[in-house]
Amino acid sequence: MIGGGKVGSIIALSLRECGADVRVTARSRETLERLRGLGLDASNCNKCVATWADYIFLAVKPYQFPLVAQEIRDHVNGKTIISVMAAISTRVLSEALPGAEIHRTMPNLNIRIRRSLTALYSPPGAAHSEKVREMLSCFGEVYEVPEDLMDAWTAVAGSGPAIVAEFLDAFFLASLAVGLPRGIARSLVVKLIETTAQYLSAHSDLHPAELRDEVTTPAGTTIAAIGILEGRGFKSAVIEAVRAATRRAGEIEKEIERKLLAKA
Repeated sequence: MIGGGKVGSIIALSLRECGADVRVTARSRETLERLRGLGLDASNCNKCVATWADYIFLAVKPYQFPLVAQEIRDHVNGKTIISVMAAISTRVLSEALPGAEIHRTMPNLNIRIRRSLTALYSPPGAAHSEKVREMLSCFGEVYEVPEDLMDAWTAVAGSGPAIVAEFLDAFFLASLAVGLPRGIARSLVVKLIETTAQYLSAHSDLHPAELRDEVTTPAGTTIAAIGILEGRGFKSAVIEAVRAATRRAGEIEKEIERKLLAKA
């Protein structure tokens, strides 16, 4: 594992619990100490870990990748690389890390509780795709998606927890505004989202709009609330937010590619 952020350390821990022998890297002393406190073999030598490993998870921020690629590119021939980075294509990864088998994946924040929704793209004919999928399944559900949908997945599943948290925060404030005590309001809002999602999961043929209609009665409280949301452009704001996140993922890919070409 070449990483150092919170996601990197959590993936390393999950893989260890799957029975793998794991080494991780990090930049800061604080992160190294935290990882070692979890019982992990942690160092700041990316080249050393890449030389030792059979499978390498790249769990760094996209802007850090050009430097990491420079450090390890001569030590990855015949290795399996699993990228956990947003917006960097397998084409760019393959050019930067010649001789490695490249897989691209995108988990989300819920990896911390082993409930990640993880996208996986393995190129056709990849020899180790089943093993990669097996490792990823240790910390949540794995969905195989075409690479051209990775930016969209990043926007929906990767950025999604933050978007949902924004809605939760707004709903929490609304609960306070109508007089609910703070402790009750927080618990109610979180449980409301959780149980509504569970209801939709249990009724997989039920469209969200149908659920809304089940709750909505003529001239009632629900239609009064929905009228305000529609008037303020709630749905269009969510759609534009996801589109903006998807566009940004594509922009980051181009920025990283330019940096890699400049270093070539």
